[in-house]
Amino acid sequence: MLQKLRFKTIRAKILSAFFIVVFFIACFNTYSYFANKRVISAGEEIVYKELQLLTANEKLASTISVRTTAAKSYVLTGDQKYKKEFEAYVKIAEENNKLLTELSTDTNLSKTVEKAREWRGFVQTKVFDEYDKGNVELAIQNLNSIDSLATEVRKGYEGLAQAREASINELGQAMIAQSKESLNVGLAIGVMITLIAIVTAYISAHMIANPIKAVIEKISQMADGDISQPPLPERMKDEIGLLVQSTNTLNQRLHEIIGSIHVVSGNVAANSEQLAQSSLDVKTGAEQIALTMLELAGGSESQAHNASDLAQIIDTFKVNVQQANAQGIDLQGYSSEVLQLTTSGQQLMNTSTQQMFAIDTIVQEAVAKVEGLNRQSQEISKLVSVIDDIANQTNLLALNAAIEAARAGEQGKGFAVVAAEVRKLAEQVSYSVTDISAIVGRIQNETVGVTASLQTGYEEVKRGTEQITNTNTTFEQIASAVNSMFSNIQGITENLQGISTTTEHINRSIDEIAAISEQSAAGVEQTTATIDETVVTMDEISKNTDDLASMAERLNKEVQHFKL
Repeated sequence: MLQKLRFKTIRAKILSAFFIVVFFIACFNTYSYFANKRVISAGEEIVYKELQLLTANEKLASTISVRTTAAKSYVLTGDQKYKKEFEAYVKIAEENNKLLTELSTDTNLSKTVEKAREWRGFVQTKVFDEYDKGNVELAIQNLNSIDSLATEVRKGYEGLAQAREASINELGQAMIAQSKESLNVGLAIGVMITLIAIVTAYISAHMIANPIKAVIEKISQMADGDISQPPLPERMKDEIGLLVQSTNTLNQRLHEIIGSIHVVSGNVAANSEQLAQSSLDVKTGAEQIALTMLELAGGSESQAHNASDLAQIIDTFKVNVQQANAQGIDLQGYSSEVLQLTTSGQQLMNTSTQQMFAIDTIVQEAVAKVEGLNRQSQEISKLVSVIDDIANQTNLLALNAAIEAARAGEQGKGFAVVAAEVRKLAEQVSYSVTDISAIVGRIQNETVGVTASLQTGYEEVKRGTEQITNTNTTFEQIASAVNSMFSNIQGITENLQGISTTTEHINRSIDEIAAISEQSAAGVEQTTATIDETVVTMDEISKNTDDLASMAERLNKEVQHFKL
């Protein structure tokens, strides 16, 4: 079971084996506890129940005989001590009966107790009471009549006592059997725990020792140069498993390192031979390079003179480019000013256009309001005509009322006065209506004139708005053209600046070429001397290469001691 578990530490492996043994010991202790508890329970039942029941039954059987003798003695002698003795044993019998009923629920016991109490009651009422009344013969007769009941009760208690003895014997045998069983089971469990402890210790030691032995054998093989064996199985996760894993890793790394050294030593031996041949080739090539460098020295001096002439031509070109660049910068400034003025003019035209649109809207509103005023004055004229008609009718009614009042005589004078006042008011209203009509007519004439003037102004404003809109469009086109021209001028200026900068770079490069050409001439001479030294160095490299080949051969022989 332990071998199937995957422990992460040796401590866990050892503790698990220890806990297995402890577990079985705990099981044994638990079994022993419950077995002893059963034996103790049986002993307690014998001591606290069965023995008490046996003692009580024997006492009750004896009290029947004692109380029978006391009752007969009292009847025959009349001595009160026998009666008191009877009463004392009655109390003892009641205490034992109470104990029996508390400890046992046996139906035979209950029946026997009832018969005993019946016998006691008969003796007290039919014997003692009759004797105390002077009926001695009747008392003796009654006492003799219940001898059979007394005998039955006594035998009943004796039978219960015998049953208790048998029960005690059975419990005792059971206790002995349980003790023997506990002893046998405890012995078996002890032997089993001992065997389990031995097996667990053996398995634990085997699980710890075998991997360590395998690691020692593996390391010994590695020390002897044999690294060709397969890796150890990695089945455990504890410290031993880590040791096995580290041993396998070490073996694999040694295998890789030795293999790499073997390959490298072979390559070094082969490359050293190639290096020796290459050094000879380099020596031959260096001698040829020395001859070529002498020719290059003459060409470098000629190149230095040509570079000096080209530098003077580039200086003249640089001055012309700088002048063109300055003129381009001035033109860029002028075009920038024109662009700013054009932008300002366009903004002013946009403002003027917006103001003309606002004037157009105001004139339209004014025309609409004047036309509304004309319509309202026409409505007023209609109302004035209605009021004039009402005033004329009121005047006629007032005239008719005055005529009717004159016909009425004295009774119509007051009415005539009222009619005269109404007629005056009607005439005043008529005059007022005439004035209002005249005023309204003048307002309508003025309104018509204002409407015509506003309409004419609106047409002029509309034409002015269209002209300003066209002018604004023209300004936008001009601004676009000026902006494009500014961009082109700016591009030209930047290109001229770039040309000027490039010219400076070319001039510096030519100066550098001239300097480099001069240095090249000197460098070629130095290179010629260096090549001569290289020839000598290549001779030394050839010798060192031979030494390297011999060392690689010795290294290869050492590596061959390892078995891959």
